[in-house]
Amino acid sequence: MDSPAPYFNLDPAQAKQMAAITAANAKRMSSLVGGPGTTSGPYLGGINLNPPPHDPAAGHPSFSPQGPNPGMNASFNDSMAHPNAAARNPTNPAQAGSIKQRQAGFLNGLARIMISRNTPLPPALTGIDTPSYDPASTHWKVLEPVEVGVFRLAGRDIDLFKLWGLVFQNGGGAVLSRDNGWPLLLSHFDLPEEYPLPNGQTSVAQVLAQYYMAILHPFEEVYRNNLHNQQRKAQASRLQGLTPATPTRPDGSAPQRVSQTNVPQTPVRRLSSASQGSAQNPSSESGQVNGISPDGTALDQEQGTKRKLESEEADIKRARQKTEPLAADSSAATNGVDQSSTVPPGPTAMPTPARPRQRPSRRKIEYVPLAREIETVGGRDMKMIEAETIATTIRRPLRDVSDWGLVAVDALTMSIRSQLSTELSYALTTFTLLSTMRGDTPSSGFPIVQCGDLLEEVLDLLEERAFDGVEDLDSLEDHHITTHRELTNTLLEVESEPFASLQSRQGTKDPDLGPHQRPANIIIAVINIIRNLSFIPDNSGFLAQQERIFDLMLRVCTVTTKDGKPAAASPALSLGDLITVRRETLHTLMHLAGSLHFSDPPSKTTIRIVSRAFQLLASYLVDSTEAVSPFGCFQLAGTVGNVKPPFLPDVALETLTRLVQSDVNRKVFSRAIPESSIRLLFISLVHRLPVIDTDFQIVARERWLSYMEKVVMTIYSLAFIASPELKKKIKADRGLGFRGVMLRMIQKFLTAPTHDLKAHFAISARRAVEAMKLLDDCEDSFDTAEATPATLSFGMGYGEVGENGTEKGTGLLGGHRDVAWDLLMLREVQQDGVMFSELDSLSRIE
Repeated sequence: MDSPAPYFNLDPAQAKQMAAITAANAKRMSSLVGGPGTTSGPYLGGINLNPPPHDPAAGHPSFSPQGPNPGMNASFNDSMAHPNAAARNPTNPAQAGSIKQRQAGFLNGLARIMISRNTPLPPALTGIDTPSYDPASTHWKVLEPVEVGVFRLAGRDIDLFKLWGLVFQNGGGAVLSRDNGWPLLLSHFDLPEEYPLPNGQTSVAQVLAQYYMAILHPFEEVYRNNLHNQQRKAQASRLQGLTPATPTRPDGSAPQRVSQTNVPQTPVRRLSSASQGSAQNPSSESGQVNGISPDGTALDQEQGTKRKLESEEADIKRARQKTEPLAADSSAATNGVDQSSTVPPGPTAMPTPARPRQRPSRRKIEYVPLAREIETVGGRDMKMIEAETIATTIRRPLRDVSDWGLVAVDALTMSIRSQLSTELSYALTTFTLLSTMRGDTPSSGFPIVQCGDLLEEVLDLLEERAFDGVEDLDSLEDHHITTHRELTNTLLEVESEPFASLQSRQGTKDPDLGPHQRPANIIIAVINIIRNLSFIPDNSGFLAQQERIFDLMLRVCTVTTKDGKPAAASPALSLGDLITVRRETLHTLMHLAGSLHFSDPPSKTTIRIVSRAFQLLASYLVDSTEAVSPFGCFQLAGTVGNVKPPFLPDVALETLTRLVQSDVNRKVFSRAIPESSIRLLFISLVHRLPVIDTDFQIVARERWLSYMEKVVMTIYSLAFIASPELKKKIKADRGLGFRGVMLRMIQKFLTAPTHDLKAHFAISARRAVEAMKLLDDCEDSFDTAEATPATLSFGMGYGEVGENGTEKGTGLLGGHRDVAWDLLMLREVQQDGVMFSELDSLSRIE
């Protein structure tokens, strides 16, 4: 007998009784419909190609469905609800083998269903070799099969058969999604509630729901359809084939048992004349009152089937009576007797009137809810939005260039050269997608080095749409630096004017263009393509040698003055387009700066490129409102939380430190950049250094430490390229306070409380000391001529020359000898010979 555990709402005695009734009904239905020996194959979409032959003794054909078999419904559902039954009872090898067989059938059916939907599952997951499965084009790449029937989610193994059983036991995937019941399944697989992603946390329950709906929900639909079809067929076979054998009465008539619950809406079985006669003589059936036929055979199985049939017929009749009227002349049909086949009773039978049946009252009951359940909020389906949001947070693998197959680069070149609207749109879109893809290695991508003609056509298109063939006649006499903050404030002011969208400004679309693209859109598309190509390390060397790329991009970024307000030098760009182009060009320079080497002596084009690049980089750094200490950045942000360094200034510092890293590039910068611009940038960078204790607490964080190293390195580079006269001016500027700010920063960095902080601050401290030494010497850094020693001084002891010679004058830290001596006594300084000698020189007194 089955365990009464499922009937948890009943007391033990009632639970046992209900379990016994359920087992008896299952046994009757199994013997009545499918018989013993059924398997789960029909549930899984299996087809019985060899149906059993017709059995004349049974009175009806043996039932062998292609769908679910009610005879095994209880066992199979039990195995699905408890997929770990074999693990709980390891001493029963037969049960374990049966579960393994069901799992194999389950995976076989699942694989066939997904193949029919043209979405085959990986063979490593189903254990079935699928020729139509293509690992390169399948969308199951996110699956991590561990073994057959098991995949990995959030570091845990998920058994498909167990997941299917648990979800089906709880009503199916749609019910769980509607009732938000997916979190209840996490404990069955030891899954966490959330797991981290690069951009935040995601719900494991929702991801599990997505996996189920994608893999197992099609199987659930097919399973339920087969189940309903086979139940319908089983019911029809019972109604048509279960006619009991008619025993013979002692008087030679054939009695007929008439059900007390009649079905007027279903076809009524025709009765013979002998049966009609016996139906009018109820006294002749006294031998069957106790369930025993006249010949002494038991009728338990037959009467149990009849009770089942009668209850179903009664349900059908009650359902129809609510919507369909009863016929006026259906009294005979309601008694289950066909009047056309009625014969007069025999001479010994007394005519008895038919028992009147009380006609049920016809009424219609409607359910009116007190409140309507609303699935949306403000007209938006929040569940759908949440599901789509989770789908977008799942990180998809980057597409490979080989996914495109063969790309006709010559066709793209000709499409751009044709200047036709449709061809140009197709070519730029294709080129943009190709520029974002990566190759077989992390450093490879679209090989622009092999497509020189395509790059030249793109640059020609950029020059034509931006300047319409006008040559570059910039004399570079205007060295005013328009900051990024001025551009954004001007744009906000212009766009806030009344009827701003109705005014005709520079860069707006010309009505005469018709359906053609605005030229600024094409310019931005070309700039984006070059930026994407610069991200690929294999293309950096080739792009850095293309002088025309930097000349055109920096020319497009040039700012002029129009009606007293800043505007783009290109007539095709609006002020908003100019801000976008300058930002994308800044990123391109950052990726190519390490491979960019200028020639010495520089050409006119090189001088123009260096001057415009410096103005672009300085525009993000010299604004007096934004050039503040780290704590000032927190005050500008208006919060005390985790504030990161300003992004665009950080990128500009990174680019500038890479550009002026080599001595040749520094020499070109010293010739191309005026002293006023170098001094302005130098002062702005000094204002970004830490001063108070709060600044040094912020700088101790990792991201701010990198930002501070770039600031100090840029100060050192500017001190290196500055002329001797400019060095003297900066050194004598008391309002700037360069000496005090640098000394305090060096002291804080070298006397950090922990050894780890000292190691992190060592680079910034050394660069700060070197920058102070360059300003203190006030010499030309590019003058490599060595001083010739006096004739009598060589080897005579009258003078010392060379690197170890005694320096004259007062050092920059001469007024702070106590602090300088304390720094010289530190172990980190004494271990670094260069830093020790420079600090000693800075602290000298004549």
